[in-house]
Amino acid sequence: MRVLFLQRQPCIKTLKYAVGLRSVIPDLTISFAYQGRTLSALYGSGDELFDQWYQLPIAADSALAEVVEDFRPDIIHGHNLPDVLTVAVQPLAGGAAVIHDVHDFQSLRNTPYEDGFPDPPDPIAAERTAVEGSDALITVSDVLLKAIQARYRVPARHTVFPNYALARDLPALDSLPEPVSKGARALRVVYQGTISIGGGHYDLRGIFESIVQAGAELHVFPGREPTAEYHRLAERYPSLVLHQTLPATTLLATLPQFDVGLAAFNDRLNDAHLATVLPNKGFEYVGCGLPILTLEHAALADWVRTEGVGVVAPGVEHLAQTLADLDVGPLARRCREVRDQVTIEGAIGSVVQLYEELVS
Repeated sequence: MRVLFLQRQPCIKTLKYAVGLRSVIPDLTISFAYQGRTLSALYGSGDELFDQWYQLPIAADSALAEVVEDFRPDIIHGHNLPDVLTVAVQPLAGGAAVIHDVHDFQSLRNTPYEDGFPDPPDPIAAERTAVEGSDALITVSDVLLKAIQARYRVPARHTVFPNYALARDLPALDSLPEPVSKGARALRVVYQGTISIGGGHYDLRGIFESIVQAGAELHVFPGREPTAEYHRLAERYPSLVLHQTLPATTLLATLPQFDVGLAAFNDRLNDAHLATVLPNKGFEYVGCGLPILTLEHAALADWVRTEGVGVVAPGVEHLAQTLADLDVGPLARRCREVRDQVTIEGAIGSVVQLYEELVS
């Protein structure tokens, strides 16, 4: 099977897809057409998972036609945001089936998608065409699928595939420490990933402040160097510790030393978008044996409650009481029980089945 991935800026989920697909399709040939930086340039690894990389210019149509002619894919797996490359490839696909994979939905955002490229002139028109003009659709949550179905005609073939953790990178279950007993010491909360300012959903200063004011330690492993505002916050609160950015495997080996994983976001501007997300950090926390601490982000809160892998605070003002009431032990043991269900390798069969249906 020959699969062409397509995304303006390759993201971590595409790396995870490649690992999962290669684990179950022995004759897979997979390439990537992109415009930004490769996976290895951005994350330190990932290029080796693909047989070929095609860099596209900003005006990609003619170059994309050449890529399709050269690679001869059976499946073209387009990823967003934005949606423009999926739209561009639809009339060029020939006999290949086109999948549109929605990680992020433009209609639910009130802030621009920042990938280093100019915004498309009509992102909503591109969104509709990408969804309705493709042969299949993948979304990251059921809540997101329903939001898309409420707006557009969704292809008959569609599936939900969250941004699960990579089993290959998780620490061994028997290496995980025993959970802390309730009240034995201050809880060690950890956050990994993007932090920013400006009021968007990664502006977490208020959430961070609430956690440390509750008496917990908060350890932050940012995706890039924090801004001065976060350094000033850490100076005010010694229990807020800003760590260096770590490679993915090193980070996952480090997470088990903490007690709780924070997956809560600022919903002031993008509450509709946040209601649809199941963030990769949540699955990675659970895979490392850490219960999740989150807020009322619909898809995530529902999953945390249904699986019993964490706690949901009704609002930022309730974080202190939620932490005070938290008994980590039972939740941490539940995280260990469900780990196989939150990995790419354990769930990739649904994507393989979709591929095989489209090819046949």
